[in-house]
Amino acid sequence: MKTRMLIVTVATLACTAGVAVAQNTNGPGPGGSGPQGIQQNDRDRLQTSSPDLEQNRTRLRQGLPAQVKDAVQQMSQERAKHQQQLRDKQKEVAACTDQERARLREQLREQIKDQARDREQLRERLRELRECLPSHQELMEQAREQARNRERRGD
Repeated sequence: MKTRMLIVTVATLACTAGVAVAQNTNGPGPGGSGPQGIQQNDRDRLQTSSPDLEQNRTRLRQGLPAQVKDAVQQMSQERAKHQQQLRDKQKEVAACTDQERARLREQLREQIKDQARDREQLRERLRELRECLPSHQELMEQAREQARNRERRGD
């Protein structure tokens, strides 16, 4: 047990030292050195694409059924509409006065209370349904009775 702990500790220290050495070899400055340079290189790599990649994407899109294409288009439209609604709400909240914010908070509290009440009603209805429905054992017993009655009629 102690040897495992020692091995894990040494491996962790070695990894930490390796990371520290790698960070120190990249001196500060733009264009590929330092953490900012690495992040910029990653962003550049993500933004560039090859023609082959675009052709593969086009081929994949052409092979999709029309229903899938329509669904993707509809989802992207819904996403754009939802994002616009979020931006509008953020603008409204930024322009609100303290009284309007208090009113919005109260509305949210009421909605949360309504949702909690609805959930409780659903739980109660589920309990009622469970009481009305026969149990698995009762259903199996009824099925056995029906099977016995069929055998007796067949004799």
